[in-house]
Amino acid sequence: MVIIADSKRRITLPKPASPGDVFALETLGEGQFVLRRLEKPPRKIKFSRKNGLLIASTGRRITMAQTRALMDEFP
Repeated sequence: MVIIADSKRRITLPKPASPGDVFALETLGEGQFVLRRLEKPPRKIKFSRKNGLLIASTGRRITMAQTRALMDEFP
């Protein structure tokens, strides 16, 4: 199968791929790529308002160290 990128470097994946699927892209060498579909974990997110702010909660607590580590990864 040949897939051609458009002017914005986007491609359309074949039928088994669904909108919202998440993929990992690995570069094997010059011009060689491997695209792997990742499992999406089921997420139960609850939205609420607190002091006028929208809060999203998964019900899972994380430590301040975990929060800092995640913020370090944020661009």
